[in-house]
Amino acid sequence: MTPTKTGALALICTLGLALSACAGDRSEQIAAQNEIDHQNCLELGFEEGTEAYGNCRLKLREIRAAESQRDSGGNFGVGIGIGIGL
Repeated sequence: MTPTKTGALALICTLGLALSACAGDRSEQIAAQNEIDHQNCLELGFEEGTEAYGNCRLKLREIRAAESQRDSGGNFGVGIGIGIGL
């Protein structure tokens, strides 16, 4: 193998390892958050497997999504447009 091919192969392997490490961390974060949500809903008095429990879990996800969007400044933008109301 030429030095260029060896370097490219090493780079690809390194990137692959880095990406797989990130994926592992993310799945662990999701599992931990799911457990926290589960415990929170149980502590609030919801029984697992009921519609109310499902609504509790959904509401917690909605709250986190809204907080994440607020913290990231997700609605910032500049532009010029013409609107026609019908």
